[in-house]
Amino acid sequence: MDNSARREKILQLLQGSPSPITGTALAKACDVSRQIIVGDVALMRAQGTDIISTPRGYQLVTPLVPGCTRVFVCCHGLDQMEGELNAIVDNGGIVRNVVIEHEVYGNLEGTLNLHSRRDVQQYVKRMHDSHAEMLSAISGGIHTHLVEAATEEELEAIGQALRDLGVLYKN
Repeated sequence: MDNSARREKILQLLQGSPSPITGTALAKACDVSRQIIVGDVALMRAQGTDIISTPRGYQLVTPLVPGCTRVFVCCHGLDQMEGELNAIVDNGGIVRNVVIEHEVYGNLEGTLNLHSRRDVQQYVKRMHDSHAEMLSAISGGIHTHLVEAATEEELEAIGQALRDLGVLYKN
């Protein structure tokens, strides 16, 4: 399979998948190394294909479904991360990202796209297994999440759940 055929196959696999696909799985499907996939994805991005890397693998950028979005400002440590994320998904939200403000670099963003408790568990496990620090460790625990939900009522329920946990940031 030549380079362009492989990139077309990667695109088709991503288009046909309802969830992210790991670089390892793409490499196996294309019979190449994961590093080749990383390079292919970088080239595809440079050519305008909207592919993002998430904690669960690569996926095409999907436009926000008709619904509502809200940015929640939170502050907590590692001990409350899973509870915070579960409070959002349990109340019908999708955690699209985490953003912190850095004094030199400005906004630093991590794409999450967490839809369910399963997604949260996988994310937390990956953070634990990799010994990675939370992005918000840089900002004293202060961070934001763009959250998407079907209705304003769900966003209100998410806000209340985050208040109940004590993780909403108060100036």
